[in-house]
Amino acid sequence: MIAKAALAVTLLVISTAVCAKEIIRCTAKGQPDVTMTLNAERKFDYVLSCISGRFIADMTPCAPNGGFGLSSPTGTASLARVVERWQDYGDHMGGITGYTSNATQVHFDGGFFSPRTNNTPIHWSEQWSFTANRLTGKAMLIQENKPDVEYICTKAYPRF
Repeated sequence: MIAKAALAVTLLVISTAVCAKEIIRCTAKGQPDVTMTLNAERKFDYVLSCISGRFIADMTPCAPNGGFGLSSPTGTASLARVVERWQDYGDHMGGITGYTSNATQVHFDGGFFSPRTNNTPIHWSEQWSFTANRLTGKAMLIQENKPDVEYICTKAYPRF
């Protein structure tokens, strides 16, 4: 009985740690802030991390670690589904957000995908990527046709 109770407590602690929300705020002089909420929400049976910033348009920029969030092609561009492999979004038309995180780095990238129709080729257009180094606090925003911008990131805590 005691072993079962200990196992239940251990599983609760592990599941709470896995789903613990981490907020990271990144700033650069003369630029709008970028905010990353890691392990912030659950949708489609996945724990998702999200990024927000003025450079993001026409998509919901959330994805699971190592996976991709697929946004609707029109309207509010809400999250339509989540896939774990790039090979699984071949029929998707719309925004795609990728996300990876480990002990030293957090990386998001986003763009738009159009599947092959009739004789038209598949078209992927990466619009932006944001990579933050957890050890130095430095991050880099790379956008299509714009100069790269370096940010400084810190862990943020909600005030309420």
